[in-house]
Amino acid sequence: MKFVILIMILSLAFNVAGQTAQTAAGLAPRQTAGLAPRQAENSKPNIPAIGKEAPTFSLPDLQQKYVALRDFCGPKLNKPWINKTKQVVVLSFFATYCIPCLKEIPHLEKLESNFNGQPVKFLLVNVGEEEAKIKEFLSGNSVKLDILHDRYSKIAEKYDALSLPRLYVIDKEGIVRKEQKGFSDPEQFEVELTRLLNDLLK
Repeated sequence: MKFVILIMILSLAFNVAGQTAQTAAGLAPRQTAGLAPRQAENSKPNIPAIGKEAPTFSLPDLQQKYVALRDFCGPKLNKPWINKTKQVVVLSFFATYCIPCLKEIPHLEKLESNFNGQPVKFLLVNVGEEEAKIKEFLSGNSVKLDILHDRYSKIAEKYDALSLPRLYVIDKEGIVRKEQKGFSDPEQFEVELTRLLNDLLK
């Protein structure tokens, strides 16, 4: 009996010593397999920044035709036999209930008209709404820009479009050159965007 107790004491002492050694060596205590640290769970995914490559995507339009960012810009175009010229892309995330979004759209349409015939592609991305809701909105509002449908907000998450509108300008090589949250000053918006697009088209 004394021998068994002695073995138990020695085993306990060995475990304590092992844990102490791990701590002294800077190692974390053993964790349950399959559980990630809390910090990793809450880490924010990479979001596009000016000077960095824009996240690629492919989304359906309202006719269920898929449109990809690489159709227009990037190191290599998806369909160079169709889109032979790389384009600057102006990408705006919006929703039909977002009042600033609805104020921004006419100015984007004006800019699209001003750059007609030049390699600039304007795209609206609807975030999180049912297709029927978008079509209901369009029945009472004339929108000339191409609209893509991000039904489950997956692309909006990639672009950190948590508040709307959220606008990005992406150059011909697929690099982010401008990002803007919200919409407030129409005149300044048009002036700054016109200047940037002219610079990117040189």
